[in-house]
Amino acid sequence: MKKKLLCLSAALAMLLALPACGKKDDASSGASSAASPSSQAGNGESSSEDTPTSLVIPGKLYALNPEDGEQPVIRGISLDGNQAGTYKDTAESVNGKAPSDSEIRFVFELNEWISIIPDTDKTDGLTAYIVAHHDDPAAYTDMAFSELKGGVPVVSLKKPEDEGGYGYWGELYLNPDLWKPGAYDLIITDIGKPVACVMLNIYDEGALAEKSDAELNQMMTDARAAAENK
Repeated sequence: MKKKLLCLSAALAMLLALPACGKKDDASSGASSAASPSSQAGNGESSSEDTPTSLVIPGKLYALNPEDGEQPVIRGISLDGNQAGTYKDTAESVNGKAPSDSEIRFVFELNEWISIIPDTDKTDGLTAYIVAHHDDPAAYTDMAFSELKGGVPVVSLKKPEDEGGYGYWGELYLNPDLWKPGAYDLIITDIGKPVACVMLNIYDEGALAEKSDAELNQMMTDARAAAENK
């Protein structure tokens, strides 16, 4: 009889332990789900960590790696093109504008020379590159940029001795045989250190040549507004 009682007690203990094991497994599974933001977004709601945001407004100058208490190396910039837009001395013309930190021409075609005039106290040591666009200008640290700049369009910038002409410091373009339309960044370095960035929208060859200055300005206004509202 004692043996039967012992066996019954052991069976009862096993039965009581089964639900507890099930609850423990459920609890650990729930904790794992709560720790994963992506698993919580399966109901149609997206996690903020998974939502891309545009941190860059095209045609706006961004200072990179600024030194504490020092003025930016590049205070403003002017960009002209030789395929689209006019050089008329009017406010509407997309070329020939004074250097700015926010109203910079940023729509160009592949195979279009982009001419640069920076507003700076530097007279040498500056270099301009065009690289694939990055959403966060802070990505352009010295080390990261050294890995990006291989094989990209580049030009040394030098203040022209002759005050006549347009006063361009340098020109560069994207070869349509090597590059595709899309978003790019014009980066300026000071003795190798990235100091300024402007986002450009590059279109297919011939896509902008027939557009008026008013149409080009409207394209830029719409693109700025779209970026600001993201």
